[in-house]
Amino acid sequence: MEKNLHPLDRILRGIIGVSVIGFVLFNDGYLEEPVLEILLIIFGALNLISLISSWCPIYQIAGISTCKAKK
Repeated sequence: MEKNLHPLDRILRGIIGVSVIGFVLFNDGYLEEPVLEILLIIFGALNLISLISSWCPIYQIAGISTCKAKK
């Protein structure tokens, strides 16, 4: 796995991941659909995994890289 995420991209994914998971865990019944809650937790977890690994499978498939090119 070659890294394809810029540090700023990783930070944004971390913020999004923590925010989404925090919202789902502390929503006080605002979301009444358990399937939606599970999907949001998966989305947040995938963002956190991308934060840790510096790799995004969607970027890989699309051929996108936000990393600076190595010289």
